Amino acid sequence: MADTRVVDFNQAGDRHRQEKRHQQKESRAESMRKRFAAALPDKPTPVKDYFKKKRAGKKR
Repeated sequence: MADTRVVDFNQAGDRHRQEKRHQQKESRAESMRKRFAAALPDKPTPVKDYFKKKRAGKKR
C-alpha cells in the first residue's frame, strides 16, 4: 500500500523555526516576568506594559 502522506519540507521547516522562535520569546518573557516581579511586586502586568511601550516606540 502506497503512502499518501506527502511532507513539504519548506512548510515543515517554517513551522519548526516559528515554534523555536516562539519558545525563545516565551523563555525571554518568563525570565523578564521573574525579574519584574522581584523589582515591582505591586504592579499587575509589568512585562506586558513593557512590551507594549517598546512596540509603540518602534511604530513612531
